[in-house]
Formats: sequence, structure tokens, C-alpha cells
Amino acid sequence: MNVRNVLSGRAVWGWYLLLVVPLVIGSFDTRLMTPLALPGYLVLTLGSAYGSHLFPTFELWVFWAPFFVGMYVISVGLAVLSHAFREAFVAFK
Repeated sequence: MNVRNVLSGRAVWGWYLLLVVPLVIGSFDTRLMTPLALPGYLVLTLGSAYGSHLFPTFELWVFWAPFFVGMYVISVGLAVLSHAFREAFVAFK
């Protein structure tokens, strides 16, 4: 697994879209919120609470940018873990 695949591979963008898109769609209309939005919603809520504690004068919409960056970092970690799991699973065949 090279660095390019680790940082911008299909698995990274797949995890990123899975974590971000349901929350973004649900933020436009709460009727569209699905259980898939739960991990993103949890991270956004915790990040906003911590960010509001650190920077109480900021509006809540400001914390969307760190959320997007944080989800990318989480997606890279999940992609690496899924790749390692897939390699281990193939090794046992």
C-alpha cells in the first residue's frame, strides 16, 4: 500500500462519503436523517461542544470545517484498517 492510496484511495473516499454525506443531507432536512448519520452526528456534536468550550464567541457553523477535516483523518484510519483486515483475510485463504 503506497502513500497515494493511503491518502486518496477509493477506500478513503468511500469511508469519507459514508461518514459525511448522510449528516450533510440530514442537516438540510431532518426528515432525511438516517441511522447512517449517527457517527458523523456524534463527532460533530462532540467537536462543537469542545469547540464552543474553547471558543465561546464562535457560531456553531464554524465547526463544520474542522468536522470535514476530522472526518478525512478518520476515513484514512478506517481505510488503513480495512486494507489490513482485507490483507489478513486473504492471507488465510
